Amino acid sequence: MTRWLPVWLRTALAASGDRAFSEFLRMMAWIALAGVIMVALALGYLSLFGPLHLHMVVATILGVFFSVLIGSGLFAAAFFSDKSGHDERVDNATRSARARMPNPVDLPPGLAPYRRYATFTEATVPAALLRDHDSKEGSWGLIHVEAGALRYRITDPRRAAFETILSPDTAPGLIEPTIRHNVEPVGPVRFHIEFWRAS
Repeated sequence: MTRWLPVWLRTALAASGDRAFSEFLRMMAWIALAGVIMVALALGYLSLFGPLHLHMVVATILGVFFSVLIGSGLFAAAFFSDKSGHDERVDNATRSARARMPNPVDLPPGLAPYRRYATFTEATVPAALLRDHDSKEGSWGLIHVEAGALRYRITDPRRAAFETILSPDTAPGLIEPTIRHNVEPVGPVRFHIEFWRAS
């Protein structure tokens, strides 16, 4: 059934499954039919203004038909890629690559503190800190828990998922520039955040 297809199309068919590929071929057949109709309409319109010459007919057929075929065919190819699972496989591969990127454990050398926020408690912690947020480029942070416990999560898709409970007995929570994260009090807590940048 598929012997008449080029090798790259047969490979795509085998990799994606018959259903997605048959839908793609059906869409392309409708697009080709639409191209033929558009050519007929264009030639009919041009004939209203005078006789049709050979070069005009050839140019109209090539211009109109292939414009419809290429323009609509690209959309059909995008739908085929989505339904065949190609997009999902690429997304999974890149997600796996991102997940392998480790979260740093220490501040890089050459930084100096430049800002310290007042101490927050479970009652005064800003709502923005409880939602996913990030720090600006070049701005590193340290979360110091003075008393109690604070859950710290790194939720950015560019890093491996990370969650820990910070306390006075643990190392400070490290905030990497532009990496999304959030915090959540675990009962009564007091903590402050200190920001560092290149000196």
